[in-house]
Order: sequence, then structure tokens, then C-alpha cells
Amino acid sequence: MHAEWGKVIADFEDVLFPQLSLDPWERTLYLHLVRHTRLKGVSSGLFAIGPLSKVLSISDFKVREVLRSLHTKSCIRIEDRSRNGHLIHVMLPTEIPVLTWSEPEVTNVDLESLDFFSGRRYVVPLMARENYACFYCLRTLTTDTCELDHLVPQIEKIDNSYKNVVASCHNCNKAKGSQSAVAFLRAKYRASLLSEEDLQNRISTLDAIQNGTLAPDIRTDD
Repeated sequence: MHAEWGKVIADFEDVLFPQLSLDPWERTLYLHLVRHTRLKGVSSGLFAIGPLSKVLSISDFKVREVLRSLHTKSCIRIEDRSRNGHLIHVMLPTEIPVLTWSEPEVTNVDLESLDFFSGRRYVVPLMARENYACFYCLRTLTTDTCELDHLVPQIEKIDNSYKNVVASCHNCNKAKGSQSAVAFLRAKYRASLLSEEDLQNRISTLDAIQNGTLAPDIRTDD
């Protein structure tokens, strides 16, 4: 059985039926053939005209006409005919070469214009940028324990861009207060809460964030 039937059904209505102008009889017969082949995990089946006529409540002549039309439109391929019926290979929309598919629309997002603080919309991308650790003390974070902090305090300027907002733990967020990020990091170093290597790494990362070279990937957003 096809693994993504929701997508296949959408392709029936959005692509196959309108592009090939299938009329109600063609749609009904095609879906019946799909049900008794592809939905059962096979691509072909033997179908007799009489039973199809009864299922669709149309004449044998009309069934043959619709089958020929579906074959011409590449929805099915009549592989053989016998007294037992027609051996029919049923095509899914993606297997029909005459159909055209539009490219998915790509939306260009202006990262510079996004607010990374209000509403916690981009908590996950910010955490991912910080390797899921507090920017200041390197303690592991989760979305529940993560606070958002401004590198340059809001008392100095309002800047909710990705260049000024980082993921931090609750304790660091409260302890930092209105200090600058550099001042707070140096205070943690003097208190032996960061090693000299950690301090240099934090300052280097701070510079990368503020100059825009370490931007969060908003595709990691939940």
C-alpha cells in the first residue's frame, strides 16, 4: 500500500482531475480501479466489463468508453484483453508523465526584521544556536528552563533581534540584570564559575552573535 495516501488523494483533486479534465464517470471509475489495485498494494488487476457496469450503474458500452478515455489520458494502461476481462495497470498521479507539478513556493524571510524576544516564538532556534546550553554558564537548557536574555540590556536600547537575544538559564537571567553581557561573563570568571578558556570562548561567541555571523536557523523552530 502506498505510504502517503493523504498526499495521493490531494493529488487526485488538485492535479490529476483538473489537468486531465476527468468527467464524473472517469473519476468514479478511476477511483474504483485505484481502490482495487493500488490500495491493495498491487499496480494491476483484472476487471470484467459486466461487474464494472453494475458497480457504476452504467451500460457496458459506457464502461468501455470510459476505460478507453482513461487509457488515452494515461491514467491507466490496458495491458491485455480476454474473455475474463481487461488487465489494467493503474497509474498514480506522480506516475503520469503528462501532468505538470508546480515547484513549492519558497518564502524569503528577512531575519533582520524578526522579533526573537516577544512571545518566545524562536526559543528553539536560539537554543539550537547556543547548543542547548545557557549562553553565560553553559548549563544545559530545555524549552521549559530556558529564559531569553538581552546581551545589551533593554534599559540601554530596545533590540529584540537575533544579534541581541540569547538563551540563558533562569539564574543567569536574573543575576545579570542590567549588566552588559561582557561584564556579567567577567564577573562569573572572577567568581571561578567560568574557566579562562570558557570566558574567551563566550566572548568570541558574543562577538559572532553581535556581528551577525552566528545567526539562528529558524528552520529548527517547532
